Amino acid sequence: MSGSIKTEIADGICTLTLKNDGKRNAITYGMMRSITEAVNDLEAKDDDYVLVITGAGEKAFSAGFDLDQDRDPDKESWWKEVNATIEDYEYPTVAMINGDTYGGAMEIVCDCDIRVGVEDARFGITPAKIGIVYSPQAITRVVRTVGTAKAKELLFTGNAIQGDHAFEIGLLNYVVDDQEALESKAYGLAETMAGNAPMSLKRMKKIIGAINAKEELSEAEMEWGQEMRMEAFESRDHEEGVEAFSEGREPEFEGR
Repeated sequence: MSGSIKTEIADGICTLTLKNDGKRNAITYGMMRSITEAVNDLEAKDDDYVLVITGAGEKAFSAGFDLDQDRDPDKESWWKEVNATIEDYEYPTVAMINGDTYGGAMEIVCDCDIRVGVEDARFGITPAKIGIVYSPQAITRVVRTVGTAKAKELLFTGNAIQGDHAFEIGLLNYVVDDQEALESKAYGLAETMAGNAPMSLKRMKKIIGAINAKEELSEAEMEWGQEMRMEAFESRDHEEGVEAFSEGREPEFEGR
């Protein structure tokens, strides 16, 4: 199975790079396991590290879930674990967005505390274009990041937005001109945070997490949303959406 991750630690910062050559760094099940393990291992270390997540190359942060692999319901929880692990990482996290960010990768950048992206990056949430339902956990994170109105626009149209617009709606903390400026800004922020008091950072992040948790769906509501999501995976519209995507044509949905 293709796809891998790479971690590098230096000067109080750990960089985690998503890599899947030829697939715009789309995320496989194997990569999901590797990301979760890498972040858990990082948190278990004696020292504290700011986590920077990025994609390999200069074209894409990630295209999201790798559609070339067969979806396995038994591994559905792996994606949930990836995002929970990143979001719950006790030290600050930075998404260094080097290119296009689609589908599930949008949830990953919303997991991060700070997001810096290049202006020519495109951001899109496309489940409606292939007949599936974005998970309730992912929708919660997007709404929390950009607000209800913009979340609805992104989800209902499936259209991508440019880096400048992503900055305007609060998806990005900073938008920069090119890759050199991206690394300078993202690592500059990471270095500043790495030099601050660990106890202050950890405890303030916990407080912010507690504030955000008050707006989350209940466990029963999460299950209800997940049931609708699984029904969509079994629908004719999803089958048509995937076929149309692979054939490079517009889908003909039937609502069933």
